Amino acid sequence: MPRDPGTDRCRTERMDRMATALAPTLTATDRCDRCGAQAFIKARLDGDMELLFCAHHGRAHLDKLRSVAVEVIDETDRLHDED
Repeated sequence: MPRDPGTDRCRTERMDRMATALAPTLTATDRCDRCGAQAFIKARLDGDMELLFCAHHGRAHLDKLRSVAVEVIDETDRLHDED
């Protein structure tokens, strides 16, 4: 029985989402490409290029990043979790 390529694509997309969910979060060693502060936002662009931003610079560019990035990880909520 021939395989349905659509089913394989869906399975691959689910696996990509699972890998992303299980991937380590940004750490204190991840630094903003703009100013060197701790990064809380990571944007992955085509070609596996990544940009890291602190909360300040990330928020300033977040709308544009979301429109051009393959994936945006926003962990700025961690700034308020420590209360």
